[in-house]
Amino acid sequence: MELINHKANDQRDERLETLTERPSAAPLDLEDFYCMLQANPYDSLTAMRLAHRLEELGRLEEALKVVRGVIKMDSRFETVFTLARLEYQLEMDSEAFTHLQEALLIAPGECSELFEIFKTLGNIFVRRGDFDSAEDSYNKAHRLKPDSDVLLVNLGTLCVQRQEWDLALERFRTALSLNIGNDKAWIGLAICHRTKGDFELAWGNLEAALEYNPLNDVALTLALNWGGTDKESRVREMLRAYLVLGGWNEEFSLAFAWLSWRRGETNIALCELERLLAVNPGHARAIELHQQIRASL
Repeated sequence: MELINHKANDQRDERLETLTERPSAAPLDLEDFYCMLQANPYDSLTAMRLAHRLEELGRLEEALKVVRGVIKMDSRFETVFTLARLEYQLEMDSEAFTHLQEALLIAPGECSELFEIFKTLGNIFVRRGDFDSAEDSYNKAHRLKPDSDVLLVNLGTLCVQRQEWDLALERFRTALSLNIGNDKAWIGLAICHRTKGDFELAWGNLEAALEYNPLNDVALTLALNWGGTDKESRVREMLRAYLVLGGWNEEFSLAFAWLSWRRGETNIALCELERLLAVNPGHARAIELHQQIRASL
């Protein structure tokens, strides 16, 4: 056992020696970070760099675990804010809210992250149904960055929640004037126009949203719900684009199979159903449709 430990330490020392010889601009990988922390477990700066790298890779729970360890010895603003951001992404709203409030208390005077803090607090208030507090937080964020199309979409969504349709339209249009490719703003316009009874314009807005982001689940769900028989072909193409680009949603897969069968493309329908059943063999409606198509041959 002692021999094994010596071998592991030698490997760690060799890795550290390699790191010291590496050019300063060369990026570190996860193994590098873990090796450095093994040599110095109290190096909070390296731990935070590791957490940010894990976050970039989408490994949020691992990043959260690292930051929770860091905050026990380093409760600087950056650490608290990073913890809150990770908690929010993992839908831990209560914890995120507490740490965002804490971050506000210790934020330095000139702090670019204040915008994100107020915006995120607004989002949490919306989820809680506290629209007045949400508006207050959004307005604070808006004063810091008035040209943010993302925030304008949030403000527009808040207006939708309050059924203030004209103001919502104004917010979404302003967001698109800043960023024509903001697919969420196009969806907001679609919902407003449909509520006002302009169904064709609402459909056109959905088309635009999916043109800029074919993987937008919300836009595609609305297209499925709103598209009548006259739009079946177009909806099928939207579903096809989503699936080809790597999106995965069992309901979209089933809908694509069904629409393909209605179109007479039986082989495509069966292939998609078999793909769906490979992922979820117990999907009752997929099994039923598969049997129905087989019986019709």
